[in-house]
Amino acid sequence: MEASKNSVVQMKDVLAELSAFIRAVLQLLPKALLAGVLLSALALGYYFFQKTSYKAQASFILEEKSAGGGLAGLASQFGIDVSSLSSNNSIFAGDNILDIISSRNIVEKVLLSKADPANNKDSARLIDWYIAGEKLKEKKWSGVEGIESINFYNYKEGDRLKDSLLREVYKLVSTKNLFVDRLNKKGTIIQVTSSGRTETFPKLFVERVVSETILYYVQIKTSVANQNISRLERRADSILQILNAKSYQTATQQILDANMAFKSAAVPSELSQREKTLNYAIYTEITKNLEASRMSLSSQTPVINLLDMPKYPLEDNRVGWKKLLLLSWAVTFMGLGLFSFFTYKSTQ
Repeated sequence: MEASKNSVVQMKDVLAELSAFIRAVLQLLPKALLAGVLLSALALGYYFFQKTSYKAQASFILEEKSAGGGLAGLASQFGIDVSSLSSNNSIFAGDNILDIISSRNIVEKVLLSKADPANNKDSARLIDWYIAGEKLKEKKWSGVEGIESINFYNYKEGDRLKDSLLREVYKLVSTKNLFVDRLNKKGTIIQVTSSGRTETFPKLFVERVVSETILYYVQIKTSVANQNISRLERRADSILQILNAKSYQTATQQILDANMAFKSAAVPSELSQREKTLNYAIYTEITKNLEASRMSLSSQTPVINLLDMPKYPLEDNRVGWKKLLLLSWAVTFMGLGLFSFFTYKSTQ
């Protein structure tokens, strides 16, 4: 019975504890307000010293096509191996596509593209815009001799200084300004994000990275089928020329009223007709193979659908001043509550 009485919590005890806690809060409140003002000043200082950073995003869907079923059987009749084209061991399988998008080949090609494609004369490249926006000449490369006059207007591979600068820019862009990921880890939607100090660079950069990747992707996926088609087209053109020549040759060797004693005169015409028939049969088979290859190419060409492309105005990545002030005062009052809870003197 005694233990039961001691476990009873009376309302007056709760109110006494609450009053003691409130007194502790009020005692610390002036210091907390001063801390809040200081945090707000720091937050505003951080806001004004933030570097401008715009973000551009693009996303697209990869839809693989595979040649199978009736088409594979039809193509196999003409000696075309369609199954090798539809292998699951694709270089684009898994997350390889993410590495290809951010590869040096793709990124450098985009960086060296004209900033203004409509300008037929030598004009600035995207890399020049990036260098100017990041102020690399003034900050990172200030010690390089003649760096002020260097640009990539007439870049040619083999210039050691420009090649070195291009490599450095690629490293910076791939680590700080380009982010590639899947929207869903198990899905086929790829999202490409770029950031920069100006609105123009990240928008153009992400658009061209996506375009170059799609072009490279389609080229690799259809390269075998395109080579097969080119080979068959060359053979078809060659046989057609021979067939046309044989037609003219047969026509010139036709004998309308040959003397029975000279039947051997019709032999050249007969041989020419035989060769014409043989070439016609070969040409027919090659044409069938060519059409089957074109059907195979159509089935192998991947479908790539663009979902979103960046549009002006781009999103500013800087944290807003209102959010910073709200965060600073939230931290202040949270700290006040915790410090008061652990330091107030209990009445018990």
